[in-house]
Amino acid sequence: MKKLLWTLMDRLCRFTPDRTPDTEPEEVCMREEAEFRYCQLTQEYQALQRAYALLAETSGGTYDPEKEIRNREQLLSEISRYQTRVTDLESALKQQGLDVQWVEEKQALYQRNQQLVEKVRQMEAEELQLENEIQDIRDQNELLEFRILELEERERRSPAINFHQLHFPEGLSPLQIYCEAEGVPDIVISELMKKLDILGDNGTLSNEEQVVVIQARTVLTLAEKWLESIEVTKSSLQQKMLDIETEKDLFSKQKGYLDEELDYRKQSMDQAHKRILELEAMLFEALQREEAFMMEGLKMEGGRLSETLTDEERDGLQRAMDQWKRSVMCELRERDAQILRDRMELLTLTQQRIKDLEEFIEAQKRQIKELEEKVWSRNTDHLSDPTLKKSLTL
Repeated sequence: MKKLLWTLMDRLCRFTPDRTPDTEPEEVCMREEAEFRYCQLTQEYQALQRAYALLAETSGGTYDPEKEIRNREQLLSEISRYQTRVTDLESALKQQGLDVQWVEEKQALYQRNQQLVEKVRQMEAEELQLENEIQDIRDQNELLEFRILELEERERRSPAINFHQLHFPEGLSPLQIYCEAEGVPDIVISELMKKLDILGDNGTLSNEEQVVVIQARTVLTLAEKWLESIEVTKSSLQQKMLDIETEKDLFSKQKGYLDEELDYRKQSMDQAHKRILELEAMLFEALQREEAFMMEGLKMEGGRLSETLTDEERDGLQRAMDQWKRSVMCELRERDAQILRDRMELLTLTQQRIKDLEEFIEAQKRQIKELEEKVWSRNTDHLSDPTLKKSLTL
């Protein structure tokens, strides 16, 4: 771009008109033509300046055409070199008895290994999340258990209250209802109050008797109010007990739900852990296959999964595979042991049933023998009767 600008400047300098007054017509024509070209070159120069400014703005810096050309040539040379290398590698593979399809299978195996690694990481993240959720559920379960224990302790310490709900109909006092509940229905509290009022107003009584009557009426009134307050307190206590029972049932149900969710989370975590072990075992087997391929003499460039893993990660995969194998063998042994325990239990039940039947048969035999002895003794006694002998002789 700079060279092009310098060329335009040279052309402008070269076609600058000579402004002498003694010019001929040809020189005038040449001067007009030069001025026209000068204007045209000026416009082109301005257009190139605008294009250069736009290019510099879009490219984010100074634009060097020579550098771009060199980069392009370098990229083309690298492409041709890599194409030549690919051709050489394909020919080398064909000479070794291998084909491109095997290489594609190798690449597919590498991609599969990468997917397994991603799945292992994802399952580990899910396992960590499940462990956190299980810990939260355990904490909630402990809080609910503590709350239930508090409610049970409060219920144990509080006395058992089994009141009968008594309602106060209109016209009846609590004292009247209490008297009827205690089996004294003959006393009518309202009439008794009236009689006490009459006796208190009776002038024939002495002052001391009138004071006693007034005090008795006051005591009955206070007793009635006290019974009414007791009934209100009893109702509130019953309502509180119902609320506590409801809260206890709610906590028990919530605890049951949390226990079920905890079991479900544990099962999910166990399944996720088993899946992680399976994926790690598959990954380790894939690595072993890759090492076998490398031992055969295949040397290809590019990323390999064995190169991306360190020795510690490979040892971890080996331990995970051994752990998975041990867990599988342990499950098989537990299953066999469970089958053996079931069969032993069935055998024990069968032997116990046979023993019971043998005892029942022996008891039946003894009973039959006793019946035979009873019949034989009865027949013997009957034959030894003298009247029977006399009748037989006749």
